[in-house]
Amino acid sequence: MFLTKKSFIKALIMAICYFLLGSTCIALFLFFDRMDISSGDLLTMGIILYLLSIPVFFLGRYVESTGKLINLGNKLVRKKLKPAEFICHYESLRNSEGLILGKPSVEVLQLVATSYDMLGDDEKALATVDEMIFVASEKKKNLAKLFKVSYLFSYGRTEEAEELFNEVQQQKLDMMSYSLVDTILKGDRAMARGDYKTVEMNGLKLLERSVPKLDNLGKLVVHYGLGEVYEKLQDNENAMIHYQYCADFGGETAMKQSAIEKLQYLK
Repeated sequence: MFLTKKSFIKALIMAICYFLLGSTCIALFLFFDRMDISSGDLLTMGIILYLLSIPVFFLGRYVESTGKLINLGNKLVRKKLKPAEFICHYESLRNSEGLILGKPSVEVLQLVATSYDMLGDDEKALATVDEMIFVASEKKKNLAKLFKVSYLFSYGRTEEAEELFNEVQQQKLDMMSYSLVDTILKGDRAMARGDYKTVEMNGLKLLERSVPKLDNLGKLVVHYGLGEVYEKLQDNENAMIHYQYCADFGGETAMKQSAIEKLQYLK
């Protein structure tokens, strides 16, 4: 959560506006009541606005400090495939002067880790995931650890990944964590263990899935994974189809450059 003085003031002003509107409604109610004019709706509205002023402040603070950054990250990282641009924005905000709060949220750090991974910077991706684990609440800590497991498998650090994976699976997991466990089993872990058929079947199924539909980043990751699978299976024709997708639609990612190099090699 990165909150500047300016953002804090914006959230506070919005809450004050609700409070003042509530005060105005109640004042009008009292005025009309003295004149024996029915105005109960004004009293109700005033009380509602009073009650809303506090949650409006906290909602405004969240939007200004975290919500806008998450939306920007989803746009740049997951849609436009411009991870370096998001990292620059994140670092600029994190190092800016006048921050009232300077603790990043798990959701923001996940986007940062994803960005480093897309750029092929394994060490910074893992360092960011470690920061995720550190700042995560107890409810989100297992989820953050599972993200680390996924990266460790994909970076070939299988023993370390297996140890952490087994540790997490012994804990009580929520639905999101269970979903990520399934993704890891059918994706990064299967790939690391040489179970290419499982990765192939899962990847093809994901590409055909309509709900929820894969975003641009999801498509890129799946196509690149399938390219690797078919290359391992020495099915160069299919490998080139998926690598070509990455070369054409890889945006500003390391996967695009890697796919181009693999295409040159396979040809």
